[in-house]
Amino acid sequence: MDSASKTPTPGVRQKILIATAALAVSLLVWMGISQLQDRAAAEAQARKNPTALAFERAAEQWLAHPREASEFERAVQAREVAAVGVDGYLVLYTDRKGQQFSTRMIDCGLNCKNELGSRLGELSVAQGFALTNVDVDARTAGQRLTQNIDRAIAALAPLLAFVAIGGALVYFHLRGSLGQRTRLAEKPKTRFDDVIGADEAKKALKRVAAFMKDPKHYAGVGAKAPRGVLLDGPPGTGKTLLAKALAGECGANFISVDGSYFSSMFYGAGIGKVKELFKRARECAPCIVFIDEIDGIGKRSNGKEAGSGGGEQEQNRIINRLLVEMDGFSSLENVVIVGATNHVDNIDEAMRRPGRFDLVVRTSLPTSPEREQLFGLYLGQVKAAPGMELASIARTATGMSPADIANCVNRAAAYAAEAGETLVSQERVYQSLETHQLGGEVTNTKDIITPETLRRIAFHESGHALVAHVLEAGSVERVSIEPRGPALGVTYVTRTHEEPLYGERELLSRLAMMLAGREAELIAFGNASSGATDDLKRASELATSMVGSMGFGKTFGLLSMAGVPRELIGPDVQKSLLDEARALLESAQAECRRVLEDKRDRLNALTELLLGEETVSGAPLKRVLSGEPA
Repeated sequence: MDSASKTPTPGVRQKILIATAALAVSLLVWMGISQLQDRAAAEAQARKNPTALAFERAAEQWLAHPREASEFERAVQAREVAAVGVDGYLVLYTDRKGQQFSTRMIDCGLNCKNELGSRLGELSVAQGFALTNVDVDARTAGQRLTQNIDRAIAALAPLLAFVAIGGALVYFHLRGSLGQRTRLAEKPKTRFDDVIGADEAKKALKRVAAFMKDPKHYAGVGAKAPRGVLLDGPPGTGKTLLAKALAGECGANFISVDGSYFSSMFYGAGIGKVKELFKRARECAPCIVFIDEIDGIGKRSNGKEAGSGGGEQEQNRIINRLLVEMDGFSSLENVVIVGATNHVDNIDEAMRRPGRFDLVVRTSLPTSPEREQLFGLYLGQVKAAPGMELASIARTATGMSPADIANCVNRAAAYAAEAGETLVSQERVYQSLETHQLGGEVTNTKDIITPETLRRIAFHESGHALVAHVLEAGSVERVSIEPRGPALGVTYVTRTHEEPLYGERELLSRLAMMLAGREAELIAFGNASSGATDDLKRASELATSMVGSMGFGKTFGLLSMAGVPRELIGPDVQKSLLDEARALLESAQAECRRVLEDKRDRLNALTELLLGEETVSGAPLKRVLSGEPA
């Protein structure tokens, strides 16, 4: 942490001075009370008679010679006592020979009327010996030291507790204000060229970078620099990397916090953290302040929801302070706040209005070419085997984010190391992909599957793959009969492109592909199994959407059920929709049966290959599906 972060702010110095002054006042009060007690003791001592003072000055001379109470009573009766000093049940007495003794009277109870102690006054007058009250400390030196220490601790306990509490408060405040101040990172070296994909986001952020590089130029023509940017997108799509790249492009400092940074156990501390963060950003301008998971503080409570209380009100004050600080930026301060979120709708509308978070930049999942570049990047960081088919791997990794791809390659390297291999092969990458996409490693279900059931699974997956290849539903990348998660087998079919539109022919081919596993079982065994449950569910959903929403049906034509009010969709309309969707499924079923019967030799060949290898991909798979000799 730099030296600036160790210097207490004026507010912190003021709190330290207040705590020090309170401690000094407490010490002065304690010293004053002690002096008053000493003065009162001195005045009481001055009012005592000479006999009492004589006993008290040298009490040890009497205490050193203890006698039984009966001895004292005998001496009184024999008229041998010259002077007596009484302190409760303790008695100091001097006999007429000048000898000094002490004794302790016996308490015989409330009804004891003839006790010697109660008759000492009468005997003193009758026999002529001196009698006085004394204040004598009969404890030994060790006892006095121990009890004085205990008394001092008891007297100082409130003061010590005050000092401890005050010190703890000062410590935790300093720790919150200084120890947890945001660490100023070095200026990032990342550039936009280092970020693979995210072209739309980079284009928008380049405009922000241009403002920060030359703010005076834009201010000269009346343009206002952006104050805040919201990065919205799925997890793992590189929002943090884009924020660092923005700082790197501008040569700006980069401060990174997250939404939970502003929370605190102390009331009002969150607002102080907002002030400190923005003060630090202005000091370090040009500066990018990156707030990750900004939706953690970005949703305002109206106080009417059930359970809303002080925490919600504190969060509202933090949001208000954040907005005030952003409104306080001038065009030339060169500070931009970048917030990242997966749920932009959770951000308060007051934060999203122009003049605060001016720009919303959306990040998306990478396309197939971008995934190919990402696999190339991360495989270059491990010892990868040569000849990797990156295009095929990228097509198989549809829907994966850059973070997912990095994790996939790392897991593939771990698989290779566990197997004692020196290079990360393509097979290990596919193994890692299957673990990611199917939700787990190969399960122990494999050990209990009978050969007959395994053959059924092989025919099922071969049916999917063959129909997908012949009807061009997509590119068949890999077929496996290893059980992973809930799936007993899997066929990876990817689109040759990633256009957002689906043609009717492609959808019909995908319907046939979904039903092909069940049809392959019927052809091979004469009956089907429950293994097609998920296939039938997805096929029914697709057929219903094609008829009711996409306009591919004959009954409804251009009418979309999604635009029809729910109260107008009666049983007759539902029946018509389901009847046509069923007819569509039956047509697809007939088409996939035709393909499987015409290409029965390929179906059998792929099934046997799967039973021998369990997983088939690459050139061997393409040869079997194309009908080429092995």
